Formats: sequence, structure tokens, C-alpha cells
Amino acid sequence: MYESFYGFRTNPFTLVPDPRFLYLGKQHKTALNLLEYGLFNRAIFTVITGEPGTGKTTLLNTILEQSQHEVTLGVLSHTHAGLGSLMPWVLMAFNLDGKGMDSVELFKTFAAFISREHQRQRRVVLVVDEAQNLGAAMLEELRLLSNVNNGRNQPLQIVLSGQPGLRGLLQRDDLVQFAQRISVDYHLQALGEDETPAYIRHRMSMAGGARPVMTTQASVMVHRLTGGNARLINQVCDVSLAYGYAERAPLVTANIVWRATNDRRAGGILPVAQYPLCDLLSPEDAAAEELEVAAAAPTSPAPVQTAVRPQSSTEPTAQYQQSYYEQGLALKQAGSYKQAIAAFERAATDVLQQVRAMSQVALCLSAVGRHEDAAKELVALLKSRQGTDIERLNMRYFLARTLETLHRTQKACELYMVIYKQDPGFRDVGVRLRRLNPAWSLASFSSPRWIKGFAKYYSQRLRACL
Repeated sequence: MYESFYGFRTNPFTLVPDPRFLYLGKQHKTALNLLEYGLFNRAIFTVITGEPGTGKTTLLNTILEQSQHEVTLGVLSHTHAGLGSLMPWVLMAFNLDGKGMDSVELFKTFAAFISREHQRQRRVVLVVDEAQNLGAAMLEELRLLSNVNNGRNQPLQIVLSGQPGLRGLLQRDDLVQFAQRISVDYHLQALGEDETPAYIRHRMSMAGGARPVMTTQASVMVHRLTGGNARLINQVCDVSLAYGYAERAPLVTANIVWRATNDRRAGGILPVAQYPLCDLLSPEDAAAEELEVAAAAPTSPAPVQTAVRPQSSTEPTAQYQQSYYEQGLALKQAGSYKQAIAAFERAATDVLQQVRAMSQVALCLSAVGRHEDAAKELVALLKSRQGTDIERLNMRYFLARTLETLHRTQKACELYMVIYKQDPGFRDVGVRLRRLNPAWSLASFSSPRWIKGFAKYYSQRLRACL
């Protein structure tokens, strides 16, 4: 509804756990590194906990999507105390038939499956969501299930995701043996007041937003209403943008956020507390926001509209070129890649649009299987030395991905290394380097930075246990 008005290609605040929208703040980046470390080092049990809506599922989807070519994945998501025996559900998670089998036969079937996957050099990862619902008896079943691993090989890895109650459950005296097998665990907290605005900007940017559409105080208001819970932030931002669209407001203000949230809260479902506006927005903050709105007013673009083709000029105007680029994006999203390429090539006749338009041409070529042509376009763009630093990082990344598809792994590794040296946290270059070059992987995990970080983490854990 409001996407085109504010210049988004898609809804920036969808509640679907989409890895593309993952915001790597300080703690989410730490959690992702730990999950990655656990999977890479074949940890038998990995545990991640957090309040509902803090981003656990998005993190898991991200790390598993990055590892999808290396693992066989099973997900057990409908957990509750009434499941009975766990083994039939585990087999079902991997599409194995255990109908009519007793407990011994179920275990033998699963062990044979693990053995087959190990012979194929594939690891088996079982993800148990909402694991706090399992109870001590079924957690003990999981511990016994992990005995299919032998001393040298760990083909089965189990990831438990759950709410804070899971941590309390794992601290029980009768689950000491289980807790001793947990190699990696992390607890996600809500976003801080400094992270919430960055999270909002990140999601808007990933949805195609090219300009600010919320004031600074509006983002702070979102945090104060939601306490930094990512899922609640998405809901509050979504309804606030809808209110802004209804009022044709170029910038969503703190007042709009407050009114939209209170109206939604009045329905009795949205779990946010009710506060008077004066408790959340000081006169000084309100005055600063008025200045921000006034400063943006002269240059705030009008709602996105289709540009009219100029009649009297032989050269297309910048507005018309922008329209070609937007047409290309819409055609690409619809899967009409040939028409999208034509639109992007027209947009590229404007020097200001050339880099991003031709980058999109390369992505479209790759999407239709013309990987060689896509690589040539990206190489030409890089040689032209055009574009911002982030645009050139993205070009190198997509070129490396294309070279992977063409099985030119050495060249792809070289490009990933260039990116990694410039920005170690860029996209999933670390994961791809470890997959393509295991020697680099071992070197990176034995670097002083990793050793220092993990030594500090586990020494703190040890002191907490003493």
C-alpha cells in the first residue's frame, strides 16, 4: 500500500523471517559468528535463546541458507510436551518413514541414514525450534540420539532454539550430562536505543528505500514503545508508514508513530504499553524534529510517479532515465529479464545511472543462465573504476558468485579475499571462503583475533560455572 509512495520495492517490515533483511548489530553479529563457528567445528549441540521476536529464526535461516550445499537439514518446529517419543518426529523431519517401527527399529533407521549421509560427505543438522517445550525427558532422548556420532566424526549436529525458559531447563541437575555436550550457546537481547534506528534504516535500505522517510525522533519513539524487540519494531513501523501514507506525510514523525501504535494497541492484541506522548517526546526533541522536517521539506521528493517522455528534446531527461531504471526493477522482480535488461540499458545512457543500471543488467544475465556475459559486464564495470566503495564491493561479490557458478573457484576465492580484507563482515564472504578453501578457514580461525575473542568468551563461561 505505502511502498510506492515512499519509494520501496517491497515491504521493508514484513514479519516473515527473511535472511536478506538480517541486521547485523553487535550482538547479532556475535551470535551469527558463534553459530557459524559451531557448525564449522561440528559442535554436537548448539543453543541459541532469546525472547520471542528477537531474531533467532532469522539468524538460523541465514546460517543454514549459507550452508545449504554442505548439510542435510531437518527442522522440528511443532514441539510440545505431548509429542510422546521424539524419534518418529525426528525421522519425519528428514522425510524418513518410521511407520509401524518400535524404538529400536526407529533408532536403527536413523543411524543408517546418518551413515549414508556421512559416506556422501554431508553433515546432518537437526534444528529444534521452541525447544523449551520439549521437557527434560525428550531432551534426554536428544542426548542419547547424539550417540550416533563416534569419537572422530560428528556427522550429526543438533541446534536448539528457544525462549529463556530453555536456559533454565538446561540448568537442572538431571540434565547435567546434556549441558556438558553443549559446545556453543548465546542469548539474544533486544536492540538498544542506538541500534533501533540503525535497524530501521537497514530494513528500509534493503527494501530499496533511497531516502529517509522517518525522522530521527520517530525511530527513537519506535524503540521506546517496543523496547527494542525486532518483531514489534516491524509491526510498529509497518502501521506507522501506513498512517504516514494516509496523511501523505513525506516524513513519518514521532507523533504519527505514537498515534498509529496507540490505535493499533487499542485493539488489545499488539503487546506494547501505553504512554502519554509527553513522557516519550520532550519539548527539546519535538523542536529538533520540527527542524528536521522543515529542512527536508524543500527537497523531499514527491510520491513516485511514471515519468512522461519528453517531446522536444533529443536526449532523455534525468527523470525519464530514473523511470527506465524503476521499470527495469519492476520487470526484474516479475521475472521478465529480457525486457528488464532493455530498460536498464536505456537507463545506463545517463552517466549518473550507469553503474547501478549495468550492475542490474549483469544480475539479469546471470538469472537467465548467461553467466559468461554477466561476468564480462561486471569485469568491465570494475575496470572502469566507476561507482562508490559499496557499489564496487557488491560488484566484486556478484562477480565472485558468478565465477563460482562457472566453477572458477580459484578466481572466486581471490575476489572474496579482496572483499574480506576490505570488510571482513561483508555479506557471507567468510563462509564462502571457508567452504571453497578449507586451508584459509583453519588459518582464519587460528588467527589472534579469533583466539582472543573465543578465549575471552569461554573463560567468562568457566568463571561463571565456578
